[in-house]
Amino acid sequence: MMNKYISTLICAALPLSVAVQAAQTAADPTLVWDATADFTVIDAGQVPYYVDQRNDALGIDARKLDYRNMYAQAWREFDGETGLYDITITVLTEEDGEPNYRLMHNGKAIKIYRASYIGPGSKQDLKPETHTWHRVALSKGDKIGIESMAKTNRQIPEGEGTAWARGRWQQLEFKLSANQGPERASFDRSNDLLLAQFDSKPDADDIHTIAALGSLLAAPQFSDIKSYAVAGTVGVQQGQYINPNPLLKLAFAAENKGWTDAKQDWQASVKRTAKQVSSVLAKGGKVWVQEAGQSDFTYDWLQLLAAQGVDAALIKTNVIVIQHSAWNEQKSTASKLDYVKANTDYRAIEDGNKPKRKFDRNNRRGPLTPMFVDQDTKWLAAATSPNNSKAKARELWQTAEQIVAQSNFGKGDHKAKYSSIPAGGVDFSDLVETWWTLELNHQANSVHAFWDNYVTDVALDVVNAPAGRLAVVADGNSPDPDDIGATPIMFAMLQKAKLSDRLVHLSHSCDLDPSQNKGKQQIDAVSEVTRQQVLDELSGKSIEYFGPFKNLRDYYNCRTQQQQATQDLVDAIDASTADDPLWIIEAGEPDLIGYALQQANPKAIPHVHVVSHHPANDDSGYFFTWQQILDFGVTEHQIGDQNVGLQTPMSDWDWAENHELPGIAYIWEMLAYAERDGMVDFQTNKFDCSDAGMVYWWITGADQGGNNNATPQDIKRLLPL
Repeated sequence: MMNKYISTLICAALPLSVAVQAAQTAADPTLVWDATADFTVIDAGQVPYYVDQRNDALGIDARKLDYRNMYAQAWREFDGETGLYDITITVLTEEDGEPNYRLMHNGKAIKIYRASYIGPGSKQDLKPETHTWHRVALSKGDKIGIESMAKTNRQIPEGEGTAWARGRWQQLEFKLSANQGPERASFDRSNDLLLAQFDSKPDADDIHTIAALGSLLAAPQFSDIKSYAVAGTVGVQQGQYINPNPLLKLAFAAENKGWTDAKQDWQASVKRTAKQVSSVLAKGGKVWVQEAGQSDFTYDWLQLLAAQGVDAALIKTNVIVIQHSAWNEQKSTASKLDYVKANTDYRAIEDGNKPKRKFDRNNRRGPLTPMFVDQDTKWLAAATSPNNSKAKARELWQTAEQIVAQSNFGKGDHKAKYSSIPAGGVDFSDLVETWWTLELNHQANSVHAFWDNYVTDVALDVVNAPAGRLAVVADGNSPDPDDIGATPIMFAMLQKAKLSDRLVHLSHSCDLDPSQNKGKQQIDAVSEVTRQQVLDELSGKSIEYFGPFKNLRDYYNCRTQQQQATQDLVDAIDASTADDPLWIIEAGEPDLIGYALQQANPKAIPHVHVVSHHPANDDSGYFFTWQQILDFGVTEHQIGDQNVGLQTPMSDWDWAENHELPGIAYIWEMLAYAERDGMVDFQTNKFDCSDAGMVYWWITGADQGGNNNATPQDIKRLLPL
């Protein structure tokens, strides 16, 4: 009975529907929607479309002033079969502007494209141009739409102003993607099981991981997660076994019901685990194995499932083994690990012991994960504090501390110099497997974010800025618009922290020669000028909303005021002393900083700190290398990629939209402006103020414990609400 039943489930669980398979074998599975004939609604946006009969396109009547810089939207229901599609839009290039086009899915913008710049008098004016968005998941009945916005590039005189492009487009084409398989499944809370397996030998990181997982599962938003845990899933490693059972009782309830002890009775635990797994598979669910140990135990229960007749294809599809540690793999019996890899959906991910840096691809074993390791003692202090109202988490971490202390981990013969735990720090690196499984993403991108969301409500950050003054050198002009949102946030944070008088220099557009930009996505000359104007306007507005900044002489456009900007920074450097150093926030290319250091008093330079978060800035100088900046004798601070916590879904900033304080509402407007900019596709559906993370780090202590993993929630707590 089980074989027949499970075989039926295999067919039901296949990621590609029979209908889609049939469509793929058809002579022409492509769907083409004409903009003027096939869209049932063309007035669903902020402004309506009109039918441009001459160009067979939908467009926006930009002659009406109220229709400019506003989105029009057309939509209709998708009548194709469910599947993954490559969607191609045909737009018309326009000499007077480069409109944004957004693909809408059930009311949400999911993709963006910006039309090419062709310039005045081009023969390409009003000629078709195509762009394809790949592997978009669609279901029959979905609401699919296109939004576009009228734009001007200020190059075509018209009346008392300039002509505007009308956001014209002609058609959408839907073609089934060649690969219909999902890149990865998502955890289904109604059917799936989280199976957490811990070795606890010889490292105490499993103890911290159990406490962290228990804290997570105790959070109200995860109360419906089905879980089961196993202790003692060891392989061939030597060393001390640290008994986690008191902690497992707290985190997973009764033994043999919510968890099992494989150290005490391996075979009985294999049977119990196999029973849990087969029950989930029989109901069409998936089993997500947090392999926080070796794969020998997994091999044994897989063998038992095979002996019981569970279909191998079902196991391959619906048992997902997540392994973060190459060491765990090395300490597994080789033949058993090979079997697990071959017979399950095996996922190797990064190990959770190093910073999550999207730009660093060296020796990467799989998907990037957060760093869930930190030597600071404040984490355990905040978790176990009597002021922590998260009672379950508090008890879990108190118990974890007791277990580690009783084990003498890191003491005597157990030096464990590799671990942060003996010195009072935390290491729950195994939990990155659950982070990946539940797709926690930015909600838990660091120890700080995890603690803040799931472990404690004790304050983790305080205003504790170091001595000295602050200088901000930003780009924002080419090609990434992140400084547009970051700049007003920096001003707002300094105001709230009562540090406004510390800001002594602000310059923007420090990308002095964008024609040499090494990035894949470039910016045209007209858009470059527009960006500079926006940055100049928002600098003034930010000072108006969050000032006064009495020691800020002025703000400068480095492209048009390079000499003045350089001299202002030279003056700030020359005023530096041991008691009053200068902290330069490198929120862009290093060249202006290099020119200023070159002209500054060499005796003052040892009292200058340069703060960076990304080599995209450090390595992009046209006139100074990063090493040349350091060779001047400054103190370098590399605080890690701030995009990890501050390039987030737009919804993380909903609290700022239409805020009663005009300065906070303005922050949302600038974040939204940058998202709609359309020049770089990696900002689509994201608000990005990543450079502001460096100022947050400085405000909260800089190199003496400052938070280098800020999130919008952290900023919200600091801003003047």
